[in-house]
Amino acid sequence: MEPVQKTNRQTATLMKTLDIGSGVDIENLARSLADAETANRINTTKTRMASVETRVSGYAIVSSFLDDFKRAFDRLQNVGELFTTSAASSDSARVPVSLTGDATPGQYNLNIQSLAGATVIQSASFASSAAVLNSGSAFQVGLQIGSGAVSTINVSDDTPAGLVSAINAASLGVRATLVNKSASGNDWQIVLQGSSGEAADFSITSSTASTDLGFSLAANRLATARDAEITINGMTGIKRSSNRISDVIPGVTIDLKANPGVDVAIVIERSSQPIKQGLQSVVDAYNQFNSVLDELIRQPTEGSDEHTGSLQRDKQFVTTLRTQMKALMIQTSSTPVGSYQSLRDIGLSFSLDGTAKINEQQLDLALATNEDAVATMLSAGTNGTSNFSPQPKGLAQDISIKLAEMLGSGGVINQRKTSAESQISVYERNLVTLELRLEAVYQRYLAQFSAMESLVQRMEGIGTYLKGQFTAMENMYKN
Repeated sequence: MEPVQKTNRQTATLMKTLDIGSGVDIENLARSLADAETANRINTTKTRMASVETRVSGYAIVSSFLDDFKRAFDRLQNVGELFTTSAASSDSARVPVSLTGDATPGQYNLNIQSLAGATVIQSASFASSAAVLNSGSAFQVGLQIGSGAVSTINVSDDTPAGLVSAINAASLGVRATLVNKSASGNDWQIVLQGSSGEAADFSITSSTASTDLGFSLAANRLATARDAEITINGMTGIKRSSNRISDVIPGVTIDLKANPGVDVAIVIERSSQPIKQGLQSVVDAYNQFNSVLDELIRQPTEGSDEHTGSLQRDKQFVTTLRTQMKALMIQTSSTPVGSYQSLRDIGLSFSLDGTAKINEQQLDLALATNEDAVATMLSAGTNGTSNFSPQPKGLAQDISIKLAEMLGSGGVINQRKTSAESQISVYERNLVTLELRLEAVYQRYLAQFSAMESLVQRMEGIGTYLKGQFTAMENMYKN
């Protein structure tokens, strides 16, 4: 077929170049006639395909904003995320506090009677860190912590430095440090420090060293271990071995850094601000979603967004979607508490134009009256409940699950999108068929016109021959 088509085109071009035949541009004529016969159907198919492609983009936009709507409800489905708790100290420099768990709101008045401390004992003075303590022989020291058994520490290097190393290596809860008290000479002493708390008081003895180490002298006991003692809301006699206390006020850690006698107020507060912010996010996402739907079915005008009006041909779907979204907003929770059964009971309302809003006064009143009931209605009072769990999940997760189904592969939006994409595939196949048909029609016309040109050229040849014969005859009679 191709050689024939090529020959037809070459013949037409040659005739036009030599200015023989009819003089008509048969290539353009054949193309124009072929276009007139099939181009309308091609353009119609392209227009319809472009319309469906625009709808596919519209469905994608709907899906994106619907996902935003779903995520707004996701943020309300865990009770642990509906409140924030804070802990504050009236003197955070001296008694800082921090949250370490679930804390019950309230105010606590704290008074410090004493801070926790550790036993500190120093040794006798030595001329150097390498002074001989037992004539070059190993010796032993005994360390007793509290009322426990005496632990024996073997000291192989009978020097102050060797004794420090042996005590630290034993890891019995007492830390040894070698200090030179003199800035210009040698006045070395060993300082021992235990852990804080009365139970960590210790003593150290040595009966085998030839040198008196000085640990047993009363004058060398610099401090004796003691517990921290505090009063909370008038309750006295609260003692702990550390200045960091985390088991007196549940969920709160207290660091004692002040001197005894200081009074400090500790305030634990719970805020329902996350609920307010979460509900406002839901309302904003709902209104934004409806605004997007308005734009997708609006008649485009000059300067409109490229997606404006992309779902004009599917207004029924948009109307149905609006109805479903509003039904979700006003549905009843699977975990209602008393009069708190839906978002309408905590301030949700709709304007005449369909815009959703939250009545802040009604919401504040509901939270002030029974914020736990509001939280249970929204979240079932649970955290991290699986979507597949049979237990009640609360309004937020109920709605989130329904939205997830709509957004899923079997949901109405994806079905609409898949159907439109299938229609585009049909149009694409139809376009290929029409393009082939256009070329076939063009070639048919070109072949017909080429044959006509050949006939015209032969007729012109015959006319020229006859004219020559008649001219010859006239000339003969003239002679």
